[in-house]
Amino acid sequence: MNVQILVINVLFSLLVFFVGTTVSQHPGWVVYNTSNSPLPGDDVNALAIDREGNRWIGTYNGLARFDGTNWVLYDTSNSGLPHVDISEIAIDSGNTKWFGVWGYGLVKYVDTTWTIFNTSNSGITSNFIKSIAIERFGVLWIGTEFGSGLAKFDGENWTVYNTANSGLPNNNVI
Repeated sequence: MNVQILVINVLFSLLVFFVGTTVSQHPGWVVYNTSNSPLPGDDVNALAIDREGNRWIGTYNGLARFDGTNWVLYDTSNSGLPHVDISEIAIDSGNTKWFGVWGYGLVKYVDTTWTIFNTSNSGITSNFIKSIAIERFGVLWIGTEFGSGLAKFDGENWTVYNTANSGLPNNNVI
């Protein structure tokens, strides 16, 4: 495992959210983990906050939404997630949630509708999503691992960039 990824995973394992309460050693901070919350795993891979203030937390063991009081957990039994290993989360300006599901592709979540984009039904060349960035007008940039490069999705069209057709120095975009 890459040392940078290991350090990030260790740091995120100490998941903290500012919630306005007091803990004796760190006023204003509360640490959440599987011992004191319904968090599906202590290895947190991704975090995002939607426009309603909900915290979306992706772990190796599932997805959680926390509004500061209530937790909602998502897995394959109660959502459109194809697997529970959430590698990335991004939320666009329209409040659409985008999840990288490690080994299973990209999942779009709008209201109650889940849509899966993977190598068999989209322009993504790898199901190993490592990063998602969203431009101001909703264009997604999806970084993939295992030599597949960078995918761009404008909502209709997919464009893939890799070392063969662009200036990318490496096809692993994490």
